[in-house]
Amino acid sequence: MEWMALASLIGNVIVPPVYNLIKGWISGGKADTPEQTMSNLATTKPEVLGQYITGLSSWLDAQTKYFNRDVTGTPSLWVINLRACIRPIVTIASVVVLVAPFFGATIDNWTKVTASGIFGNWLGTKIEIHP
Repeated sequence: MEWMALASLIGNVIVPPVYNLIKGWISGGKADTPEQTMSNLATTKPEVLGQYITGLSSWLDAQTKYFNRDVTGTPSLWVINLRACIRPIVTIASVVVLVAPFFGATIDNWTKVTASGIFGNWLGTKIEIHP
């Protein structure tokens, strides 16, 4: 069962950065960002820069309205705080579970696998590999 915990940890650490690397290779590198477009317009055609910024802001406003189309109000503050705390609390708990055997605690194998996966996922999302 230890090999499953190790595979879960290594898989969750390795897969996200490798996925981002492959996605970068397939997409052909970096796409043109709005900031790059504004920089190019400012140096080549400054007279259309204002129109571009107006169009970009209305496009972003339309995306925001579409994303929030089913939002009817603001949730309670305790709900917002609880949702913000879930990932840090679960990650800290998984680290405690992984460190506990060094202090003599006996941990169930499936709990080790789950804790390894959670910690590996957290660590894997922090690593970035760019093409």
